[in-house]
Amino acid sequence: MRKKIGKIVKRILIIILFILMAGIIWNGVCRTMEKSELKGAYGIQVDVDGKKMVVDIAGQEDDPTIVLLPGWGSPSPVLEFKPLATALATNYRVITVEPFGYGLSDGTDKERSIENIVQELHECMQKLGCKEYYLMGHSIAGIYELYWANEYQDEVKGFIGIDPSVPHMTDENPLPVSMVTLNKLSAYFSKSMNVIGLNRLISLSNPRKVIYADSSFTYTREELEVFRMLTIDAAQNRTVMDEMNQTERNLAAVREMKFPAEIPVLEFVSGDNCELMPAWEKLHKDVIADDGTGEVLKLEGSHYLHFEQLDTIVQKVEDWIP
Repeated sequence: MRKKIGKIVKRILIIILFILMAGIIWNGVCRTMEKSELKGAYGIQVDVDGKKMVVDIAGQEDDPTIVLLPGWGSPSPVLEFKPLATALATNYRVITVEPFGYGLSDGTDKERSIENIVQELHECMQKLGCKEYYLMGHSIAGIYELYWANEYQDEVKGFIGIDPSVPHMTDENPLPVSMVTLNKLSAYFSKSMNVIGLNRLISLSNPRKVIYADSSFTYTREELEVFRMLTIDAAQNRTVMDEMNQTERNLAAVREMKFPAEIPVLEFVSGDNCELMPAWEKLHKDVIADDGTGEVLKLEGSHYLHFEQLDTIVQKVEDWIP
């Protein structure tokens, strides 16, 4: 009986291994074939540090400029934030930036330290001729823009955060494992799903099954297809994974920072995260200078408030920017 069970288990394992290998090969072939379809799919290429960084610009050049940065691992910042950028572009010039490793931008072997990331992003703005601008960012972009605002105070007119990351946010952990560890597990799981071709298989009938986007926004068929390909082909690449591994070090770099008093701050924080982490709202108030101008608004919803509370965010920004 044991020998029969052993043979059955062995056959099952061989079948599983065969399926996995077939999925990996199929996915690899598809990725190679799709590369040409992604070239120049959207945006403008900017030469930064000898590489190409992609940005998308919406709105009029004479309007106040908002520089919009994504949260960690966004497969396509330009497409993810298109609903928000489109809504804001009525009154502002919105520059959505895809940092190295994101979307259609090149990857890089340069360490994903906060110093390198901010230097690259700032160089991109210089190449675009932006001398004054508002910084707006989601999630991990919060700490980059905090550092940016302290490095280039004369250029930054204000900061707008969409449930942004903040110093000391990992000091208390409401979960059995740290948030950094949880993010790593989630990233490696998603990467595995992509490598074996499972996400590709899931997405065949409908691209929205694998992309995380505003479900109320009407994307074109071409945009959804590009979003799908970037999600299953380019997400969790080496550059992005190195950035994740640098998270704790980058948080330490801004641990004692606040926004300069001269820079007004507007932060939208997730009601869900405030319930999960009681100190969440206070931590966002703590980055506002004691003698500075700042406002923290708690909105009902998840970490992705730019999907769930887009109209509220846009209206508040329009009231806030003079």
